[in-house]
Amino acid sequence: MMSKDYTNDEKALIILSTLQSYNARKKLFESVKKPCELYSDFSKADEIICKCEKHNIGIITILDEDYPQKLKNIYDPPFVLYYKGNKSLMTRKNILAVVGTRRVSSYGKNILENFVPKFVEAGFVIVSGLARGVDSIGHRLCLDNRGETIAVVANGLDICYPPENVDLETKIVQRGLVISEYPVGEKSLQYHFPERNRIISALSDGVFIPEAGEKSGSLITADYAIEQGRELFVVPGNIFSSQSVGCNKKIKELQATIVLNPQDVIEAMGLYTNLSSKRNLQLNIEQQTIMQILEDGCKHFYDLLEKTGMSIGQLPAVLTELEVLGLIRKIQGNFYEIVPSL
Repeated sequence: MMSKDYTNDEKALIILSTLQSYNARKKLFESVKKPCELYSDFSKADEIICKCEKHNIGIITILDEDYPQKLKNIYDPPFVLYYKGNKSLMTRKNILAVVGTRRVSSYGKNILENFVPKFVEAGFVIVSGLARGVDSIGHRLCLDNRGETIAVVANGLDICYPPENVDLETKIVQRGLVISEYPVGEKSLQYHFPERNRIISALSDGVFIPEAGEKSGSLITADYAIEQGRELFVVPGNIFSSQSVGCNKKIKELQATIVLNPQDVIEAMGLYTNLSSKRNLQLNIEQQTIMQILEDGCKHFYDLLEKTGMSIGQLPAVLTELEVLGLIRKIQGNFYEIVPSL
């Protein structure tokens, strides 16, 4: 991480980030015309900057040009963001939050395994909170499907919480981004999690909840999403399951869009425009058959051979035609998939 020269205003914001509650930080921030007026001694900021450089942690303040506009526009923006990884992901279009219960059921896992790969294929960057359950599964599925993901955590970036996610966090740093508004050394405290949730929803263009109990923290993210003008998507669940009470409640209160398949989210977010226009191409029956099969995910050549009933001489020619049209692509292991950007 390259070092930079920080102004006294930026150093003041870094010191401000060490205060325990956001309300205290906001009150102080709004009490002066310039942040540097808050302090006369900036040595504490210098110590934090030094520790961040030691741990390869970058720092963005609300005064920086590359601070995300989506965060700047909310009522309670973080004044400082500490990060590891590709910070440009925060300013991407089509960011989808995937959050939910920590005690995810087999039903919730099944939803995630069927939905998240499709979200990645459609071009979403997945943002979540690195928590146990839905968050961790969402991050892993995103990475497993060669997608990009952002983890917003409730502690300093020199600490991993929960500790069993240390390998997952390392992978996210390598292929995505981990951010926090808390400085190095700050442990996860109970009230940090709802504070962190407003950042998850603010960074996103929509929030998807596959499963949530009545007291799930993801419902706080859902409320922030509604307040911030983000679209909320929930999957209905078994009315007798405690793990679906939160989602079903949002549906009952008419606060969320009901989704039954990944396409409901993808189309609502406007990501199928290019695919629709491509599908208007005049495809022959063989080409249409292959496209329909690949809608369920990537398939091996021999799977396509079996499902289409084509001969071993005919299938390669049809696959080549679809590749030339830019509709599908061949990937490692002799598998084929619909081009993700579609």
